[in-house]
Amino acid sequence: MMKLKALKTRLLGDSTGATLVEFGLVAPPFFLLLLGIMDLGYRGYVDTMSKSILHQVARGASTGEMTKAYIEKEIKNGLTPLGLKADQITVETKSYFDFTNIGKPEKLTTDKNSNGVVDPGDCYIDNNNNDVFDTDYGIEGTGGPDDIVSYEITIVRPRLFPLASMIGLENTMTITNSTAVRNQPYGDQVDLIETCISDLD
Repeated sequence: MMKLKALKTRLLGDSTGATLVEFGLVAPPFFLLLLGIMDLGYRGYVDTMSKSILHQVARGASTGEMTKAYIEKEIKNGLTPLGLKADQITVETKSYFDFTNIGKPEKLTTDKNSNGVVDPGDCYIDNNNNDVFDTDYGIEGTGGPDDIVSYEITIVRPRLFPLASMIGLENTMTITNSTAVRNQPYGDQVDLIETCISDLD
């Protein structure tokens, strides 16, 4: 009986291995936090670099000497060294007549019943000359002289570490950056065309 009491006393007074137990409790949240910081840091780095590359390519494209395919290739070539794959990068370009109309519908010049909707007898500026009233009249491509070109990059890739679901986040990161640049006046800008709807099929 005395031996059992002595053993119990020794065990209660022995702190050997306590540090290992404490480390086991602290390590999981610490490493989770560390991986989260690394993931956020990588996201911030890719975001900053994609903005820089986008602005650089957009300025070069304003001369009218770059095709959309070439622009896309240049952007992807600049981003793939950051650990991205080409199929994780989407590049969209749309041209507009001026800055004020980016992402906006074509302008109604005649709205007989003042309802803001194109009806028979109404007229509008057909900016992209497709005989259809568009809610976003941007034309795919790099536009012409003096046109405003909107460039947008979308990056979708898996996170660095597949732990996001543990804290309620998606396992993929999405980064989107955009800019708009006016093309240089290397020629005459195409005149806008007014289109009127005479009837409705």
